[in-house]
Amino acid sequence: MTSVQGMEQTMDRTKSGNDLLISWLNDAYAMENSLIQVLQNRIKGTADFPDLQALDRQHLEETRRHAERVQQCITRLGEKPSSVKSFFGTVYGAIQAPMTGFGRDEIVENTKVDYSAEQFEVASYTALIEAANQLGDAETATACAQNMREDAAMATRLMQALPMIVRTQVSKITGAPAGRATAEQMVPPPEAAQPGTQPG
Repeated sequence: MTSVQGMEQTMDRTKSGNDLLISWLNDAYAMENSLIQVLQNRIKGTADFPDLQALDRQHLEETRRHAERVQQCITRLGEKPSSVKSFFGTVYGAIQAPMTGFGRDEIVENTKVDYSAEQFEVASYTALIEAANQLGDAETATACAQNMREDAAMATRLMQALPMIVRTQVSKITGAPAGRATAEQMVPPPEAAQPGTQPG
């Protein structure tokens, strides 16, 4: 094999790796944009839950920043973010959308789904961090790690808020005072998943 052929094969492998990374980044971009739409609707329906509404507003601002970071990564790699909603983004939105029809259980169900979605995002960014590190793209790995850490922190906040949301919802339905959870009733939130690698 000539040196020229070896260089061509290396370039082909690099291009294939970058193409895969860009594809996954576009999935993440669709994921974040789907969540932006969901959270905008969430905020409209949480007027009776001011603490949760404030959390949703914070979540929305973080999600917008996440989408912007991912967009910058795609642009830096020489591509334009896909304006076509990917299958991934469509499925992600579909998971969230049905929960707006649960009536009296809507707020509780939405919070549970939002927690699950944040954990899914943690896994997605963990995969992106590993791929970027393997390809030597430290900037993408760093951006994805920042998104991942904020998603993990938001998942923890949602889990911590869930008992209060349940007590408030039960109180609205039964007419009984919401009360407070005792120490014996409080269950510590699970630790957020941590990636096995750090951005290089």
